Amino acid sequence: MQNGFGPGNCRHRRRLQLKVMNKKALPFITILLLIVAFLAGLKLTQKNQGTATPTPTPEKPSEATVTPINYPETVGGFLVTDKEICLQDGKPVIYYFGSSGCPHCQWESPVVKKAVDKFKDLVSFHNNMDSSADQEIFSQYGDINPGYIPFLVFGCKYARLGSGETAGEVKEIENLSALLCKLTEGKPVSVCDPLKEVISGIK
Repeated sequence: MQNGFGPGNCRHRRRLQLKVMNKKALPFITILLLIVAFLAGLKLTQKNQGTATPTPTPEKPSEATVTPINYPETVGGFLVTDKEICLQDGKPVIYYFGSSGCPHCQWESPVVKKAVDKFKDLVSFHNNMDSSADQEIFSQYGDINPGYIPFLVFGCKYARLGSGETAGEVKEIENLSALLCKLTEGKPVSVCDPLKEVISGIK
């Protein structure tokens, strides 16, 4: 006999309750999913933004520690190391270390080339983008670099970890050119004379 309280009605009532609960939970679940998607997108955006932060090289552990030495800083954020100026065939040697998998290296690499191209036969340029050459030079700067890129070494005397993105391309080329002028003793004149004031500030 159907009196409104039989098992069939109980099951029906439970089904209705579940449907009502699902309808109430749906907006909450939707909001939760939107928040998760937003946070994931935010994290990805932060990861992809160029911040001129050095990137660990695949060959070196990122957790390597460095005992910092207080080298004086000069133009472009370069450190003036205690090393002697190194020459190859009488020309200052310029080392660039980077990787195409590093966004800051991708920014810095063409900028370095633009600066170095102004000095043609006056410097010896070792472009180690995606190259493991000159690792013995790279490892000599462990006191200031635990194994990160981009890394620039100008004439062995001046070294910098990281890119010049924050300064911008024009200023970065000016800074790099001034350092090159210092190493080439003001040659070529057409490049170095307009930079005399910047060069005078190099230690």
